[in-house]
Amino acid sequence: GLKITMRITEESMKQTSGEISAENQNIKKPEEPHLTEREKLRSMNFQDKLWYIWNYYRFHMVAAVLAIVVAVNVGTVVYHGTFHTALHCMIINSRDEEGFQAEPLEQDFASWAGMGKKDEIISETTFLAFGDDASEYIYASMAKISALVAAKDLDVMICDEETLDHYSSMDGYLDLEAVLPEDLLNVVKDRLYYTKNGDGTRHAYAVDISGTAFAENSNIQLSPALFGIVSNSVRTETSLDLLKYIFEVAK
Repeated sequence: GLKITMRITEESMKQTSGEISAENQNIKKPEEPHLTEREKLRSMNFQDKLWYIWNYYRFHMVAAVLAIVVAVNVGTVVYHGTFHTALHCMIINSRDEEGFQAEPLEQDFASWAGMGKKDEIISETTFLAFGDDASEYIYASMAKISALVAAKDLDVMICDEETLDHYSSMDGYLDLEAVLPEDLLNVVKDRLYYTKNGDGTRHAYAVDISGTAFAENSNIQLSPALFGIVSNSVRTETSLDLLKYIFEVAK
């Protein structure tokens, strides 16, 4: 019979292997479909979407939020820098401190006085006591008032007798008989409050506004409610206008 002998050499093995590799390289693998972010999210349920967004975009989200916060803060500072303080009023020791209504002062009076949108009226309430019973809050309030007066940024105090007497003894108020126009003085002369200054002499350093529509609408619960103009105020005319408004005296 016919006997065929096949000799497999190392060279023939390499050749055969090379041919198979070439064939494999020529076979193209199917490409995976490329999904957009919207398509990926559309295929997920709500929980998976939240997980995906948080894991892949949290740093972008935090950076965006921080950028917005910085922009808002800067914008607020710049915007408020264009405002002009028209009057700063402190209401002290009203029995319902948190119930104070600012609209009669900050809106109604501002409209009566013909102020613009950027003429800002500031009103604050606080509580003071004098003597050994003063708390840290009271000391902080007194320090704030001192700082405002030193900066010439406080115009009017509406307060009780004890507070009025305390600051009057430090020459803290204008003598109203000396600064009120005659028509306004004639209206309030029976409401003037006299007390001593630093020299011990008595002057009309306040006017009692209790019982007025302004005091009632503002919910100023003081009896008497003493209106004093701070002695170093740079907005005295506006403070006098407020008194005219309260007692319905024409400008």
